[in-house]
Amino acid sequence: MRHPTRLTAPLSLALAFVLVAAVALGGRARAAAPEDALGYLPPDHDLLVEQALLARIDYVAAQVGVSGQLKAKVQQGGVYTASGSLGWSYAPEQLLSRKQALENAERAVRRSLRRGVFDALAAYAELYKSYARLQLSQRLRDRARAAGEADPKAEIDHEEALVQFELAQQEAAAYGLQGPPAAAPVLFQLPEVPLEDVPDYRRDLYALQRARFKLRRLWTGFAPDLSVWAGVGNDGGRFQVSASSRGPSTQLVVKTPGSGNGSWEYGFELALTVPLDATAYTAVRRAQLELQQRSERFAQARSRVETKRERYRQSAAFAERRVRLALEELRSVEEKLAAARSGSGEASADELDLQLYELQIRLADLWTGYLRKVYNYLDYVDAAWELQSPAR
Repeated sequence: MRHPTRLTAPLSLALAFVLVAAVALGGRARAAAPEDALGYLPPDHDLLVEQALLARIDYVAAQVGVSGQLKAKVQQGGVYTASGSLGWSYAPEQLLSRKQALENAERAVRRSLRRGVFDALAAYAELYKSYARLQLSQRLRDRARAAGEADPKAEIDHEEALVQFELAQQEAAAYGLQGPPAAAPVLFQLPEVPLEDVPDYRRDLYALQRARFKLRRLWTGFAPDLSVWAGVGNDGGRFQVSASSRGPSTQLVVKTPGSGNGSWEYGFELALTVPLDATAYTAVRRAQLELQQRSERFAQARSRVETKRERYRQSAAFAERRVRLALEELRSVEEKLAAARSGSGEASADELDLQLYELQIRLADLWTGYLRKVYNYLDYVDAAWELQSPAR
């Protein structure tokens, strides 16, 4: 009896080619493995690395505290002026800001890698699942055909499995995973990360430090400012050094033509500013309240972060146990299947094949959920993907 089908001839040939190509790839090219996903680099990786490098340069510049400029100009009539300045200052608030910017930039690099590897692993999970579905649907369809029974559902399921496997191959290829899946899912470590290195904790710490610096800066506006300077100059130029109580600085100034008289000049200035605007005083009070709020929040940061970290860890750990159980079942079925094919087993090889494919589909679903939970933990503690030893 002729078996009914809804496929047109060109589509039938195209879908059949997908299965033939998948089988052929297993012999001609290295098949895909989940370990391959760990080497994936996102397309914006180099840009993020460069941004982190620029942030490090800014941070080092703030640490050194040296600044200056060279300036030259020519005026009408051929009169020219050249000047230069070199200064040093220590700005702890700016240093803190640039340190946090550096950490954020470096964390962005790690997070992009972490997310890219997760997407590649998820693509492999879909490839593993769709390949098992393809094999299962083909066995069920062939069984119906061999029995001479019309089973439109088996035909449709097989056609869909072919299409889904082709799409899974295309997605996996975007992450450098070529060929059919050759290995079962793998397991990953859940590294212990010190609480002080967890991004949530560090954000609260930086917020507290910024609030302290802000209050200190506002109070500085009410303090007297003492400035001193000394210099010497003549018709050729001038050299001057100055310092201020609001921040140590050193400045070298050279000008042409000079305005000095060839003798030393020195002096000092003591200034006291009393703001008459009420907002200057309310700003201080707001800063005090902000500091109190940040202090209270930071006092709870340790327990809050530890609880959240443990929640992510436990979620991933239980998901791992389910995957381990499924892997053990998979190995048991594979051993029974090998015995059946060698003639020493009691179970039917065909039934074990179907059981194996169904188990691989269930394992792929469990592994996908497990990957998401491991990613959530790694992303929270800012850690990288690392395989367990052994990985299966």
